[in-house]
Amino acid sequence: SPHTAPRGMIPDLLLALLGVPGDVFVRDAKTCALAVANDIDFISSTERQRFNAVVRVGTSYAVLERTIAQCMDTAVEDAHGRVFRRSVYRRALARALKDELSAYEGKILKLEQDALRGASASSMVSTIESALHGDDVVLRALCESFEGVFEDENVIGSDVMRAARDAWLRAGHPEAREAFERVYWKVTQVMMQQMLGWCAYGTIVDPCEEFFVKSVADGDNSDDADGSGVWHKSHRVALERLPPAVELETAEAISFIGRGVRILTHPTKGESASGRFDADAYAKTTTARIRKLAAADAFEPREFEAVVEVLRAEIARALGKVLLDDAKLVTHLNTMRGFYFLGKGDLFSMFLDDARNLLALPPKPGSASRDLATPFALAVSRGILKEDSFTESFRLSYSSVLTQDAQASSSATAPSPTSAFAPRVRIPGYDTWDGIGLECAVPWPMGIFLTEESLDRYRTIFRYLFRLKRVQYDLQDVWVRLRRTDLKFTLRLRHSMAMLIENWLTYIQVDIIEVEFQKMLAVIGSTTDFNKCTLAHREYLATVMAQSFLDVGSITSIFEDIFALTRELCVTCVNYANGQGLPADWDDRSAYLRRQFDKESAELFDSLRSTHTHTRARNFLLRFNFNDHFDGARSETFASRFESLEM
Repeated sequence: SPHTAPRGMIPDLLLALLGVPGDVFVRDAKTCALAVANDIDFISSTERQRFNAVVRVGTSYAVLERTIAQCMDTAVEDAHGRVFRRSVYRRALARALKDELSAYEGKILKLEQDALRGASASSMVSTIESALHGDDVVLRALCESFEGVFEDENVIGSDVMRAARDAWLRAGHPEAREAFERVYWKVTQVMMQQMLGWCAYGTIVDPCEEFFVKSVADGDNSDDADGSGVWHKSHRVALERLPPAVELETAEAISFIGRGVRILTHPTKGESASGRFDADAYAKTTTARIRKLAAADAFEPREFEAVVEVLRAEIARALGKVLLDDAKLVTHLNTMRGFYFLGKGDLFSMFLDDARNLLALPPKPGSASRDLATPFALAVSRGILKEDSFTESFRLSYSSVLTQDAQASSSATAPSPTSAFAPRVRIPGYDTWDGIGLECAVPWPMGIFLTEESLDRYRTIFRYLFRLKRVQYDLQDVWVRLRRTDLKFTLRLRHSMAMLIENWLTYIQVDIIEVEFQKMLAVIGSTTDFNKCTLAHREYLATVMAQSFLDVGSITSIFEDIFALTRELCVTCVNYANGQGLPADWDDRSAYLRRQFDKESAELFDSLRSTHTHTRARNFLLRFNFNDHFDGARSETFASRFESLEM
């Protein structure tokens, strides 16, 4: 019948459904679409349209099969003849699509078996339409969604995952949505395999540079003997490679896990923590956990993040034990406080005694650091810190103003991810020796704990405290030289200055540093988690910086003015003690110094009382305002102004 499809068309139809043209179904030269040949005249136009609609899925199949074959190659050659490894994520996508085509091929095979059992042509066409209706939607959607991915070789890694995930989320047809979810999950399993190598063994398996944990050139070959090169410089999270549905916090945790494994299992400068860490047992359990994730039917973000957190906690505990037991973290922190925060004040008092003549002269930029080394070594050798082997790691250095400016501009041009949010600090200047700083050679494995940012904070606080210590020392020296003279007004001014400086030093070292240090030790003593220890240390340094008001320009400016007044008084008094005599206008000048000092002290008192009443500065204000000194002075000033008014 002209209105009934001949039975002989069924084999050609089944071949066309697999993208193979024949006598009945041919491929259009322009569109590559399969359709009933124009010279077929034994079917009606309605049946022609029906057959063309059925074989449309064969066109999608052929396009996908051809594209998959091209993408399965492990290498690709560019226009210049250079050969590159093909993206493992693109090949995973191709394999996932191949699996979808295999399922489709299975349906065609079953339909062929039904046809061989003698089903009529009309019923067979209806069966094919019914069986492949969903596949037509799915294969066309796969073609449309991944056409851009396959055409652009630059779409790799997380971009492939993002394309698969977006297609899954946009899909409306239930069967298409299920297919896209399967494709996305199979592409995600590549990330799982890379994560397994990194988290279990600390090894990056990333031939095409697609994994979101990126190896940094020369990071592992760093000359740092403290482990900081392997920890801070060898690997980082590449934001541009971050996969969808993986939060940055989770990615950072994964980076932490791998770097921790490298520290715990890879010798660093002859040192290793492997004696305390069972690498084989850890790798076995980690592999099992990640493979269990990969064996699931779909990607579950919550389960993924839970496994990452378990691994992070395990590595954090192992690193914490290494730091607390092997590296003696608490001992190191005590020594850092003793040196950088002047916790052993007698050490620096002895240094200032030995370096008195050196510091009285202008520094020589070429040899200042060497000049400082001898008196500092003598002070350390006589100090009570000499039994601590870590003391040998410290040395004083000197950098000129030009050098400091160059370093500041260099750090400004290449900021760290957190430096943009760090407060801008300003240390009050005192004299030409302001360039004195303290450097420390951090031993292994303390470099994984003491970041460059934390060391910068230690250096900043040291420079501030050391300048305060020098001001205090110079004022004490004036007292020793002039205590038997009759310069009572000058000595009273010196006493007021010394009281302010000593109270401020007490506030920083006792009310802030000591209290916060004990808080930090309490946290460290209650945990073996590396991350909790580092967080407590960061909070300790941040609080000391904030409560020292180094980021409050008005207060640092007041102290710089006070330092200048103190410097003038001390220089004049030392010259007088050495027989040079006082300036002719010293009475007027000392009265001016008194007025200015009282003015700056009152401004400091008001600034601290009005803007920072919630801080521990209250303790300083109570000591500094002894017997209501400032409140009484303010009342006297008000009364004198009132009496001077003409009635």
